[in-house]
Amino acid sequence: MFKSIFADEMEAYLALKTFSVSDPVVSLTKRALSSLDQYLAEIDFPQKELTEDILTPWISSIPGKSKTINEKVGAVRGFVKYLDSLGIPAFLPESPKVKSEYIPYIYSEAEIQKIMHYADNLSPRKPGSCSPFLQLKIPMALRILYGCGTRLGETMALQRKDVCFKEGTLFLRKTKFSKERLIPIHDSLLEILKRYCLTLGIMDNPEAYLFPGDKPGRHYTKRQMDAWFAEILKLANIDQRDKSPNDRGACLHCFRHLFVLKSMQQLEAVGHPVDINDLLLPTYLGHKCLIDTDQYMRFSGTQVPGTMDAFEAFTTGLIPEVEVPYEEE
Repeated sequence: MFKSIFADEMEAYLALKTFSVSDPVVSLTKRALSSLDQYLAEIDFPQKELTEDILTPWISSIPGKSKTINEKVGAVRGFVKYLDSLGIPAFLPESPKVKSEYIPYIYSEAEIQKIMHYADNLSPRKPGSCSPFLQLKIPMALRILYGCGTRLGETMALQRKDVCFKEGTLFLRKTKFSKERLIPIHDSLLEILKRYCLTLGIMDNPEAYLFPGDKPGRHYTKRQMDAWFAEILKLANIDQRDKSPNDRGACLHCFRHLFVLKSMQQLEAVGHPVDINDLLLPTYLGHKCLIDTDQYMRFSGTQVPGTMDAFEAFTTGLIPEVEVPYEEE
C-alpha cells in the first residue's frame, strides 16, 4: 500500500488505528498517510527521519480547502507521535487554522418579493401528492426564517406552545448547542402567524407542530423545505448558475445571514454600533460570542454595495497611503 521509507511504520500505525477508532477516522488517516507517502516517494527521501524541512513543503502541497488541510495534518500529527514513541526523530507540525471560505448569497429586496410571491402561489405537482397545508406551511416558514433569523431545524420543530401571542415571542427549544432562547416577533408577523394557527386549527392545541409533517406526531422536515425552496428559486429565476461542488449558493440558510446583515444595519442606524463587547445579537441568534456572529457577516460587496460604500467611508484616512519610490532599471 505504501512505498516510501516509512511504509512499514505507516502500515503498522494504520492497523492500530483500525482497532481503536471509527471507520471514517481510519479512512481519513489512510488518505493523509498516502499523501505523505506519495510525496516522500516522489522526492526519493532516504532517511528514517521526518524533519520540519520535509513536512512543511508537503503541507504546502496539499490541495483543497483549509479544513481538508487541517484534517490531513492532524492525522499526520498522530503518526508523528507514533514515530516518536518508536524512537524515530519526527517533527510535530502545527495544525493549520481552519478558515471559513463560505460566502452566503445575499438576496436583494426584489428577490425577496419574488420568493414570497411564488411561495404564496405554490401549486402541488400532482393533486393529493403533497403534505397537508403545504400552500400555507411554506410561506409561513419562509416569513419566520426571514423575519426572525431562526435556523431551519429549530423553525421546523416549533410547536403551538412555543408561540406567545400575548407577549409576542417565540420560544426556541430544539436548538444548536442546546441554547434555548426566547426571541421577539414583529407585530405584523405575529398577526400572520395568528391567522395561520387558526386556519390550521391548532390554536388550542399546545402540542401541535406549527409545520406538521406527513405522519401524525411528526413535523415537516428540513429536506422537504429545501426541496420546495429549490423549486421556488427556479420559478423566481434566482441563482440558477452552475455551481462548483463546494458552492452552496442561494439557500434557506442565507436568510439567516441576511437577517444578521439587516439587524446590524438597523442597530447602526439608531446609533447602536455593534462591537466586540456587545452580546445583544449573538444572544438573539444563539451564538456563544460575537466571533461566531462574525461568520455571518461574510458577503460579496457586489451584492451589498451600500454597505461596502459605508465601510469605505468609515475607513477613509485610517490606512495611510504609501508611496513606493521609483527605481530606474
